[in-house]
Amino acid sequence: MHIGLVYHLVYFYIYSRGISRDARARVASKGGMKGDMRTQLFSISQPARRCKAVQDVKIASKMDPRQWKRLRGLVIDAAAKFLNTQDRYEHQDPEMVRLFYQAIHATWPEVAAKYPNSWVLVWYLKIYLLKRVYRKRWSDKVARERAGSQARQQPRRLRTESTNRSSVRQLDTRASQACVAMRTRRRATACDQPASPSEPEITASPAMHCSSVIAPRHSGSSSSPASAHLHSLVPVQGSCAVFRFLDSMTPSLVKLVPDFLSAGIYDQNHLEDFFAWPEKAQRNFLLKTFIGRMNALELGTMLIALNSRRRG
Repeated sequence: MHIGLVYHLVYFYIYSRGISRDARARVASKGGMKGDMRTQLFSISQPARRCKAVQDVKIASKMDPRQWKRLRGLVIDAAAKFLNTQDRYEHQDPEMVRLFYQAIHATWPEVAAKYPNSWVLVWYLKIYLLKRVYRKRWSDKVARERAGSQARQQPRRLRTESTNRSSVRQLDTRASQACVAMRTRRRATACDQPASPSEPEITASPAMHCSSVIAPRHSGSSSSPASAHLHSLVPVQGSCAVFRFLDSMTPSLVKLVPDFLSAGIYDQNHLEDFFAWPEKAQRNFLLKTFIGRMNALELGTMLIALNSRRRG
């Protein structure tokens, strides 16, 4: 009876210490601890199933949290010192792997004594390196996708900027050409104009209106001699064409007749040239020429009228 009680106590002790199933079987077959069995009680053999995760290795090692934390720290530090942490375990230099195990065994000899062939180190190191390889592949993939996306967007952005710059240059060129043409025609008209013009197509009513609109620009101290000379060369029928165009809007913009004349638009030909301008060039011209002279409603009315002329 005493022998059976001792046997059960020994078996319970062996099981509580967590030694392998083979060691428990050998102890059970011999009926107790004899000889060198005391050293086998504290060794933990490698599990039959392969550990695929860090948690599996931790459970199989039967370490407490403090010991497991120490093991992880030793493996990570030694791997960074001796191994290539961007490559798998199978691709490591054998000599550096040997130095890795030697460094850990020198720091913690109990690991080699408790785990045959240091299987807990081998498995944890394999999983650790494999995770780092996968993490590097993922970061490289993200970097490649980001670089590819930027490379695809860069030519599109450059094409857009180039198109915008070329459009602006074309608008500036057209506006400059139109201004030169208007100045040339204005000089030719002024030179060809007789001293006492008599145009049969002019009616009394438009001439009276044009004179009433242009008169304030010739009188007053604010008008310069050059401006007065310019208006003295403007033909009557031209100012009436501008007057009719501005008076056709709602609300009427006849107050801008002097500004149109000062800008060089004083006859039907110049109006047609102005109507042929691109929409953006017309808008810029109106904003720069009539700043402070037109409110938002009048500007919108002018743009709508110009757009209708362009489409018509």
